[in-house]
Amino acid sequence: MDRPQSDSVSIDLDVPLSAGSEGTLAPLLAPEPPSRAPAGRARMFSILGPRDRRRVELTTTAAPWRMVCALRIETGAGVFNGTGWLAGPSTVITAGHCLHNPAFGGWARRVTVIPGQSWNKRPFGAAVSTRFDCAPPWLADRDRAHDIGCIHLDEPAGERVGWMKYDAIDPAALPRTAAVVSGYPEYAGSYEHLLVAKGPVRTSLDGRLYYEIDTTDGQSGGPVWIGDVAAPTVVAVHGYEADATPAEVGPGVNSGALLTPDHLRLIQTWQGG
Repeated sequence: MDRPQSDSVSIDLDVPLSAGSEGTLAPLLAPEPPSRAPAGRARMFSILGPRDRRRVELTTTAAPWRMVCALRIETGAGVFNGTGWLAGPSTVITAGHCLHNPAFGGWARRVTVIPGQSWNKRPFGAAVSTRFDCAPPWLADRDRAHDIGCIHLDEPAGERVGWMKYDAIDPAALPRTAAVVSGYPEYAGSYEHLLVAKGPVRTSLDGRLYYEIDTTDGQSGGPVWIGDVAAPTVVAVHGYEADATPAEVGPGVNSGALLTPDHLRLIQTWQGG
């Protein structure tokens, strides 16, 4: 597989994630062993190396962390957890499979959106929505390159906390660039801690971005962003762990749907709804 290389300067992976912001990072506890799903199948934990390289972000009232949202997803099959991010005053972007999923029996019934949650603290409150959209190719074919959805909020939470910049970047410019994934996985017995990790993009293929960044269950829908923490740009929506990586990409990467110009137009349409 051809892997184009970028001439741009990559972010220093050794620079602390909190550099240039008010964010504070706490050491992560030792990784917990994979637990068993209700049906007895072990859930995949996509920690890519010998240790978990994620950290807990403690200052979730600071930008951009307050724009990342914990999701409580109520469905006909029970309550699930996920991650989203504000893309406008009343628009939260997440993975399509967090909103429409055969495991749910179709659409979620309602989703509670919690910007900047930190343990049991909800500094910006919570919003409940029953209005959702997904990219048409996700609904029609479960196309992972279009695993993107939207939660419409009744109140403009983004006017209080802000929203994230997002863009469709030339895929040829992304390999070897450092990216950040943040979200709300299961950690220390709950889905209430914002975990953050940084690592290099390996490649893009068929509309998906592949990166060497640790993630686990619950981070689906989280923003994958590049640039300085003071001015991040979301370029993909996290969705899949290493077991969903095609052989031609190679082992040791997680992935998300790469934002394209079509996705940008779709998000703009959602913002009007």
